[in-house]
Amino acid sequence: MLNKLSEQICECLEHADDCARRAAEQPDGSTLRHDFLYLERNWRSLARSFQLGERLTDFTNETKRQTSAPITPFLRDQVYDLETAQAMANALVMTCEALGLSHRDDAMTQLVAQKIVECAQRGFKSPTELHLAAIKEFNSDPQ
Repeated sequence: MLNKLSEQICECLEHADDCARRAAEQPDGSTLRHDFLYLERNWRSLARSFQLGERLTDFTNETKRQTSAPITPFLRDQVYDLETAQAMANALVMTCEALGLSHRDDAMTQLVAQKIVECAQRGFKSPTELHLAAIKEFNSDPQ
């Protein structure tokens, strides 16, 4: 889809350049020159609209990638705002690294994720707060 948008942007800019060239060929003050300049502005405006669409798509895809971070499988259909979900994902990575865990699917990683989700539900918001609270719970948990 992005390739098609990029092609559309190029096509719009080519049309704009063509209109600018044709406007330059017309005598100053002529209606035809004015019309070509008007078309040039519109083609460039359309190109900017396509560029904005591309940027929004890129931003959306990056946001989806970030929020599908390692915590997502452990949320069990619970909904969190983007900032909290990203904080929990960062905290999970930090905590797993601190505990020497490298496998997402093992039981210990799942337990860490559950602790982080519980900490977020208790009001911890930043990745560092979530990480420290989870570590503290593991240190105080007799199991």
